[in-house]
Amino acid sequence: MRRTDREETLLTYATEKSIETGEIPLEEGWEKLRENGICVLVDILQGNASDRRPFGNKGYVSLYTISYRMCSNAGLYDHSKALYDRTKDEIEHVLQHYVVPELNKNKYADEGNAILNKFSHHWENHKVFVKWMQQLFRHLDNGYIANSSISTITSVGLKLFFDIVFVQFKAEVRESLLNAIDTERDGINIDQDLLRSCVEVFPVMGLSSKCTTLKTVQSALNTQPDLSVYESDLEISLLKRTSDYYARKSRVWLEDQTTPEYLTRAEMALKAERNRVKRYLHPSTQSKLLSACEQELLQKYKGPLINHDQSGLRSLLAEDRNEDLRRMFNLFRRLADGLSPMALMTKKFVQSEGSKLLQERRDLIHSLKSKGRKLSSNDPDLIDQLMTLHSKMSRLVLELFDNEAQFQRALREAFQEVMNADTTSDDSNVELLVVHTDRILSGKLKLDEEEVENRLEHCIQLFQFVSDKDLYAELYRERLAKRLLSKKYTSIHAEKSMIVKMKTQQGAPFTTKLEGMVNDFTVGKDIDQTWTAHLNKLRAANLLANRTRMDFSVQVLTQGFWPSQKQRDLQLSHEMRDAKSAFNTWYTERHSHRVLSWVYILGDVVVKGNFGGRSYDMTMTTFQAMALLAFACKKKAVAFPEICEHMQIDEPTGKRVLHSLACGKYKLLDKTGHHRTINCKTDLFESNAIFYSKLKRFKVQMSMLDSDFKRKVNVEIQQQRGFGIDATIVRILKSRKR
Repeated sequence: MRRTDREETLLTYATEKSIETGEIPLEEGWEKLRENGICVLVDILQGNASDRRPFGNKGYVSLYTISYRMCSNAGLYDHSKALYDRTKDEIEHVLQHYVVPELNKNKYADEGNAILNKFSHHWENHKVFVKWMQQLFRHLDNGYIANSSISTITSVGLKLFFDIVFVQFKAEVRESLLNAIDTERDGINIDQDLLRSCVEVFPVMGLSSKCTTLKTVQSALNTQPDLSVYESDLEISLLKRTSDYYARKSRVWLEDQTTPEYLTRAEMALKAERNRVKRYLHPSTQSKLLSACEQELLQKYKGPLINHDQSGLRSLLAEDRNEDLRRMFNLFRRLADGLSPMALMTKKFVQSEGSKLLQERRDLIHSLKSKGRKLSSNDPDLIDQLMTLHSKMSRLVLELFDNEAQFQRALREAFQEVMNADTTSDDSNVELLVVHTDRILSGKLKLDEEEVENRLEHCIQLFQFVSDKDLYAELYRERLAKRLLSKKYTSIHAEKSMIVKMKTQQGAPFTTKLEGMVNDFTVGKDIDQTWTAHLNKLRAANLLANRTRMDFSVQVLTQGFWPSQKQRDLQLSHEMRDAKSAFNTWYTERHSHRVLSWVYILGDVVVKGNFGGRSYDMTMTTFQAMALLAFACKKKAVAFPEICEHMQIDEPTGKRVLHSLACGKYKLLDKTGHHRTINCKTDLFESNAIFYSKLKRFKVQMSMLDSDFKRKVNVEIQQQRGFGIDATIVRILKSRKR
């Protein structure tokens, strides 16, 4: 019978029964429902009908009206329980006589997905069948079932599928699912919709085996599932099969491929597993599935992969393989302790690279020493190379390793070891760093303001790894003093910037003296300007002797801030003595409570000289100027002792002063004896009448008078450390006493 004819007959029957308001007998009504509803639906689902739509509006309304009137006609017999039981029996009948036999035929089929295809087909049909059964007898859910506290039609339908079909075929379905997943892992395409349909059954079965209040099939699919069945009957086996699969694959990959190639494979495998979960597995499986993969692919072989001689982490760092480094970091960060071996290897790499740089400098020092030469501490190569290494590794840790704490610690510990391992006993990294900073701030490197700031930032980054920071502070103070007093500094702003950086690193007490020095220098400029104005006023009033007509500026320093200097006597010229006296008088009038102590070795003098009819402006120390002036009126050669006596200086000081004038680059004095050494007993000195230089302005250099400067600094450092240790002990004893 055609659907339209069937539905017209049903509509006529339902209409007549409604008009009569009489009872619809159970057998008569059920026969109508079964033949025109349930059997039609079964035929369509089994593929035995040409019409794919079971009911039209007339047919559905008629069937629902018949079933409803069989249960709700007032005063007549209520067939609700009978309809409920027969509905349940009908669902069970379909499963037992249509689904189970067909699945049994495919249970041991050789075709790979035969059981999955049939299982998915019958599951989809069952969802449709249960949906329509619930729609036809929905009034039972709203009335009889709600009042009787029994399972809804949907719950009954799903529970029957669990008891009759799922329990009997779950092992075969699970095995076929796992085989299909392994097939996909091998690169063969599979029907993912088929797998999703089959996997969907497991969470729903867990819910339907315990829940009795499911209203519709769709609500069962959308409700938070009970995963007990899914986990016990599928997930456990899936995780074990996954571990076995990747255990085999990882052994093959490890033997045949380099570390980057292996990690690329591992990354692809993990991505594939994530996608697999998204497409047809339950989301709760993702973390467990990835954990199983990570255990086999990464955890078991993290040591061999990271420490591989030819392609491990050390090689990747040396070759700047940033993409591979990032991949390694992203993969091993998944493991509980996966980054520790990477951080350790990174530390060893930095230590190795730093040690190479130190050894290269040692080799250079020994090479020059064998040739009778000495490597200057002004050589910037080592510090430049260490800065480059630190910049590279810091950028790598920040950009590729997400600034992870373990790598920061590894980098810090590695550079602490490198920066505190001196090349030789006379060539400390602390001194080299101070000298390098001095080169930047003194303007020896032609840099703009931004470049100066960047270089200083690199210097302070290396400074933080130095253990002897007190030694650095003393050496830096000496260099700062020379820059300020000789006016060879890039800018006061740059000096203050560097001090602020050190203050940020070490705290305010560390930079107190340095800040005092810069402040002294700034205030000293104002004092000098005031003194110069006063001097000019006296000259304008003709209150000064002619011999004080020379320009005379003074830099007043606070003794506690500046490096201590050994007091050295010096006999000044009459002009300088008068100028000194005038300044003493003026300053005492302004600051009667202060005492001035003159340090001549820090002063500069510009001497105008005439040699061979050519005039020169020569910048030199006060000691050199007084020695040169001693020859201005001498017509004959003078012995070394006589010069020292005239200047009132000791022999070592005299040797250095006269050596700079007679044996240096600018030979302003002529001497007897060897041209490169001073003999205190036999050498005679006189003005070099034939001196000539292309430069009309130049500076006459002189070696330091304090030859034991390093020893003096070390002694001061040891004393300060001793005071610090004593103070710490006292604090500890007081705290324990309390």
